[in-house]
Amino acid sequence: MFWYDTLRAAPASWRGVDGRPRGGDRGGPPQGPARGCHVLVEQALPVPVASDARPIEAGRGVRRPGSRGAYDRGRTPRPRRARGRIAGTGEPPRRRVRAPLRGVADSSSRTREGLVTHERDRRRFIAELAAGAGGMLLTLRSPASAAERGATPPAVLGRLMLGTLVEGEASHPDPAAAREALRAGFARIDAVDRLMSIFRPDSEVCGLAREAGAGSVAVSEDTDRVLREARHLGARTGGALDVTMLPLRRLWNRAAGRGRLPSGAELDRAGRLVDFRGLVLDDGRQARLRHAGAGIDLGGIGKGYAVDVAVEALRSRGVGRAIVNAGGDLRVLGPGPVDGLWRVGLRHPLRPSTVLLTLLVGGSAVATSGNYYRYVTVAGRPYGHVLDPRTGLPAAAALSATVVATHAMRADGLTTAALVGGVDGALALMRAEGVEGIVVGSRAGHPDRVVAHVTRGLRGRVELLDAAAVIDG
Repeated sequence: MFWYDTLRAAPASWRGVDGRPRGGDRGGPPQGPARGCHVLVEQALPVPVASDARPIEAGRGVRRPGSRGAYDRGRTPRPRRARGRIAGTGEPPRRRVRAPLRGVADSSSRTREGLVTHERDRRRFIAELAAGAGGMLLTLRSPASAAERGATPPAVLGRLMLGTLVEGEASHPDPAAAREALRAGFARIDAVDRLMSIFRPDSEVCGLAREAGAGSVAVSEDTDRVLREARHLGARTGGALDVTMLPLRRLWNRAAGRGRLPSGAELDRAGRLVDFRGLVLDDGRQARLRHAGAGIDLGGIGKGYAVDVAVEALRSRGVGRAIVNAGGDLRVLGPGPVDGLWRVGLRHPLRPSTVLLTLLVGGSAVATSGNYYRYVTVAGRPYGHVLDPRTGLPAAAALSATVVATHAMRADGLTTAALVGGVDGALALMRAEGVEGIVVGSRAGHPDRVVAHVTRGLRGRVELLDAAAVIDG
């Protein structure tokens, strides 16, 4: 279970790495472009001051006012006794303060954050998680069974990566091996980020942008795989997924920074640079962009690939049961705690502090895209970060789209394309690609209520938690 107190405390007060508060609408401010890459994307999460960029591991935590922290170990806190004064000084006794976010979980502890005790009510637990955690998908563990309570607790690790909170859970007979496997999986995620981040001037993606219209760039096997899948899905979706849309993102952020919307002429100029067919992939892992000024943004597919390689790293190290969640892109390995399945919670698109529904999945990946977690604001009105590459405008027809597929990269790319197509287009895309999913849209005549359109293969696995919402499917 990922959403324990240490993770819930982390996003409370975002600041830049220099320690100074930054502006921004939700979840942190836009970060500046990587020098030499000339890009800017909205709402990239900075590192919170409290974390000092260190990993968050089960067993250590930050105490949140009014909450039970990591060191309570699930016990009811004792009433505080009145403290006297140090003899001869008149001063109160000094309290020992534990350093937050350091060290590794004690594998011998009987309980730890993330394991739900059987006494807790599941619905109440889900509501508490949604109120405190970030990301579009929550991985929920039902109250533990008797068998589970006697088993070795899984290792849990969370870090701020890929512009979001990435969490992993791994079960192994040897707790030390589970922790080491998680670190190896997160190292693979970091490697993917270094190759494909538009914030790193030395990334291969930035190298492609610098050489756009000029020549080819040698790319790694990882980048080549993602670019080829992106081109394939671009053709399959009719351009609804287009990783060459960086000029449009750049335009929207530049205009929003000036407090206005892009003009029609600006959208036309930027739109002429957006065409997935302008990304040429030659033999020998060589890539190039045909048009000068073009650029690549793998935000709609690369995070899913990072999740995939992390899970494969866990599998190769003997982990038989695990899950990796990167703020909306999630993949499970092995049997889950609910009759062999994993329970996933989907945030409410109109009330992100609550869970709309839960979904049972097994041996697959789940990805969700929505316009409710990242956006730019112009004249007080929010505009979602998911743009339709064919029009240059934010996709607003569907509130969120969730895809269940074998691999996270495929689920990630398809959910981005599905959201762009609206409710009907998203459902048609899922049928055409042979995947299951959920599309959430506004309820006719009730703009404050939603309807969840569920594909046939997920029927019986969805539990609606919002009494005002309805399920169609």
